[in-house]
Amino acid sequence: MDDPVVFFRHALAQALPGPAAQETMMPRSPDGRRRSFSQPSDARHSAVAVVLRKEQDRPAVLLTLRSAMLRHHRGQLSFPGGRIERGETPTDAALRELSEEVGLPSRCVEVLGVLSPLYTPPSNSFITPVVMWCSAAVALSLDPSEVEEAFWVRLEELVGSAVEEEWELPYGRMIVPHWRVHPRVPLWGATAMILAELIELYSQWLTRQTAPAGGAAGGLHPAARADQ
Repeated sequence: MDDPVVFFRHALAQALPGPAAQETMMPRSPDGRRRSFSQPSDARHSAVAVVLRKEQDRPAVLLTLRSAMLRHHRGQLSFPGGRIERGETPTDAALRELSEEVGLPSRCVEVLGVLSPLYTPPSNSFITPVVMWCSAAVALSLDPSEVEEAFWVRLEELVGSAVEEEWELPYGRMIVPHWRVHPRVPLWGATAMILAELIELYSQWLTRQTAPAGGAAGGLHPAARADQ
């Protein structure tokens, strides 16, 4: 079995699926149109920590339920993350927020790379998703002012399991793709769009596990064909 850490590190250094993957989880109007957003000059730059670890020989991702006390995206499923402070890189910010929100210190994770950035209008944020791997068995310690819950979801559970419903959103009725990974809260919006790109890469990793020897990389996205 290919080491997922090696695979994701190489994949994230190559051309990424980008908006084509992200848009599969983007809300759309009942007639099929998707809203297009331009990043304004005053958008705040943010970073999120997309933390992976191995569960039963398969990668799992860390998700949080945001506190109802927060200003933006309260009560929604998300990744640990927040504003990039002056002098910080996206990786610096993601590691800091990871430690502050769920108590996972930087020494316990290995940064593998970044996914495609994404602009989200509700919080006016330009988000850089920083992908990390956690090998240590560390108990999480949540900051209740920011996080109500934290839990792991195997990527395998997300492949092909998204559903769609028509919801009333602040900008009208929309068809909203989402995952049901929590008993009360759907996984949708920017977090789902970020995950959609990660799942595209993960699906390529799965293909490599079943492909005949010598042909594992054939027909895959260029991100999966880095020399190993």
